[in-house]
Amino acid sequence: MKLEVFESKHGTKVVTASNLHAALKLPVRQYGALVRRWLRDAYEFADGIRRPQPYRDFAKRPRPGEPIEDFFLTLELAKLIALRTNSKDKLKYARLLDTVLHNGQMSLFQQAA
Repeated sequence: MKLEVFESKHGTKVVTASNLHAALKLPVRQYGALVRRWLRDAYEFADGIRRPQPYRDFAKRPRPGEPIEDFFLTLELAKLIALRTNSKDKLKYARLLDTVLHNGQMSLFQQAA
């Protein structure tokens, strides 16, 4: 499974919650509950301990006609989420996200699970 990194018009690099969930091989039936927990939980961001803020750390991904809600997550939030999951691949993806976050490299496109 590839973790896709998107870049916004403003240069912000993001991943989708559905892609992160799939890459971490988390149970499909728990997607909705896990995403809600991810967006309500408190994390240790670079600027302090706080909850993710809309349009700063995440934004709703518009998907007309799709029954499942999806979100764009900043790389920092995605890394913090990955570290907190029960996935066997959490360290792998957290390191990849950290590399892209700090080096600006798009190396995630070549990585497969």
